[in-house]
Amino acid sequence: MDQKARRAAVTKALRARKVALRKGHWRIPGPEITWIVDLRADGPAPAAAMRFEIGAWASALGPEPDGGAVDCALLADVLLEGEAGAAATALVDRLAELGTVESLAAARSRGDFADAYVDRDLRELMGE
Repeated sequence: MDQKARRAAVTKALRARKVALRKGHWRIPGPEITWIVDLRADGPAPAAAMRFEIGAWASALGPEPDGGAVDCALLADVLLEGEAGAAATALVDRLAELGTVESLAAARSRGDFADAYVDRDLRELMGE
């Protein structure tokens, strides 16, 4: 499947889950954490690998940034593997479970998002 078809499948899956767009970025709000998701390709080739660029913003840190995932307090890449729509649905399910600072801290202690960039303020909130 080429990039255009994978992007279309991801968009269809996110819309089916009622994930809203804000300034061109998909948003998954939680009680304390809002997840921002962007879809990126590793290159222009139709068969290039794609990944979800995900960012987490805790409401305790102030207003949400406008720049998408890259401006968030937690930034990570998740490789898009398998069928694009199913991968998007699985990602929404995973992020929806991590809607509080406590749940995110617990996930990180289990090794989830171990390679993510996490800024100092969010680390302090999570007690890291």
